[in-house]
Amino acid sequence: MEDTDFDSLCAGLSADDARRLRKIFVEWCDGDENGFPVQMALLTRAQWQAAASIPRSLNDSRKWLELHLAEYRRQTAVLVKNFSTASDDKIAAFEEVIQRYVVAMEKVASSSHGHLAEAEKAARQIKFELERGVAESKQELKKIRNDIQDERIRLEKARRDMEARMTWQERFQIIFVLAGFVFLGFLIGRHLIR
Repeated sequence: MEDTDFDSLCAGLSADDARRLRKIFVEWCDGDENGFPVQMALLTRAQWQAAASIPRSLNDSRKWLELHLAEYRRQTAVLVKNFSTASDDKIAAFEEVIQRYVVAMEKVASSSHGHLAEAEKAARQIKFELERGVAESKQELKKIRNDIQDERIRLEKARRDMEARMTWQERFQIIFVLAGFVFLGFLIGRHLIR
């Protein structure tokens, strides 16, 4: 047998308190359908149902938020991994090109004994260019790593901001519902005074 909204409202009450609450509810429901007790019972029941639905709504909102945050984290991890893989591939390709140039220059230097002085000069120039290229690639790699770190920090900050906004939204919803109940109670009290 499933629990009803009334059972949810009675959760945490002693058995005697729950029995008294049921008895009051039944007494209010007896009588003329347009009479005060019946109308009050209907209003009370509507309030109880609304109050019982709040925890479920909050739980559903929390699940929805957790689902979207998990997806956000998964997408962020995939983006960072793809970016890292692409950077590593470019660096590997650049190192391969450098290695081919070094091998080619070694062959040229060994096969041309007559132009040794000129070959040495060319080799020094190539070595200088290669070292400069390696230094530039290291600087670029460092810049890429810094960019990845900055992006990770920015995404983490955005995630925290999103979680903070959702917490304020939940508080606002609870305050709004409570204010509605107070206003409704005020209107009922004012109606009863008349």
